Amino acid sequence: MSGAERALRVEGELMPRRLWVLGLGLGLVMTMLGAGSASAAPKKRPDLVVSAVSVSPGKVVAGGVLKVSDTTRNKGRKKAKRSVTRYALSANKKWDKKDVVLGSRAVKVLKPGKKHAVKARSVRVAAATRPGTYWLLACADAKKKVRESNERNNCRVAKRRVTVTRRNAAAPPDDAVKVKVNVRGHVDWKDRTRLSVGSVTTEIDSAATFDFNVPAELTYLQGRPFYLEVTWDKGTVSGRTVYKRVNNDACRVTSTADQRVTGEPALLSQALVHLPVPGRPSLFGQFSLNFVAQSTTPVTAVDCRGETWAQSPMRFAIVDTPDELASVSANADLSRIVLKGGGAPRTHPGRTWEATVTLDITHPR
Repeated sequence: MSGAERALRVEGELMPRRLWVLGLGLGLVMTMLGAGSASAAPKKRPDLVVSAVSVSPGKVVAGGVLKVSDTTRNKGRKKAKRSVTRYALSANKKWDKKDVVLGSRAVKVLKPGKKHAVKARSVRVAAATRPGTYWLLACADAKKKVRESNERNNCRVAKRRVTVTRRNAAAPPDDAVKVKVNVRGHVDWKDRTRLSVGSVTTEIDSAATFDFNVPAELTYLQGRPFYLEVTWDKGTVSGRTVYKRVNNDACRVTSTADQRVTGEPALLSQALVHLPVPGRPSLFGQFSLNFVAQSTTPVTAVDCRGETWAQSPMRFAIVDTPDELASVSANADLSRIVLKGGGAPRTHPGRTWEATVTLDITHPR
């Protein structure tokens, strides 16, 4: 194979503009940074948009419930696979890490021109939400799993604005008292993906740890510990991802990488723990992780003739909406809380994951 032929194969066949690979139970996306062929003709692709969104009521107490209705539509020229539409409260009409995420809903497979609507879906505003007036955002394909013809038109703003007010601490039964605590956190996650699409098979084995040390709020209700909310966008991460992709179309090509990633979280992550109170006797927890890192390790590719070359490094993004972790335990003085969970989500075929979140809490004296 000549140098020119190899360059054409790398750009045109092996280096698509984006290669999305499912990974991490909390949503690992590995994106090839190589550029596609400049001369390639535009392909038919889906285009997911939120064509309508509304919210009620226009005023809600922090910790209260809103009703959201939306219509997600595929205005593209190709079928869109299952996706997620996410809701958030925004101060500036733009999706960013300062937004208050309310929740999300699944969107079915949509053929060109088809739509999927939900009415009056209940979403809860976090009790720690700062009082103020917000815009309600609804964003299609929030997890970026659909390769679209237009990636910049996913979000729509509701016409009605939402005013969030502070809880009345003196009014029963919501006589909540918030206490400042310090939380030293450690997250362990593992993920395994085995995915086959057409002639391409992908294998990913990942493991990483995240560490952070931040102030947090522990809410007491009627004198009992009720709710712990921990958010962070600083800390450290270290991990390793072993990646293998085999394309059996024409000349078999195998791409491999042993990626080591270190850095700091770039986005807001959150852990929520609901503690036992009368009427709700059990613990349960939620956890969302957002992280972006750049690997410096190139991907090595070899074809059926034994030709070997290096491809561009990968960009790692871990983004997911809050997932409930099935196992939560705490010691008697609430100095340590451990959340564990995992599974094989239907939205990510071929993937299994597990996560353990350890929170060491220092209470005020």
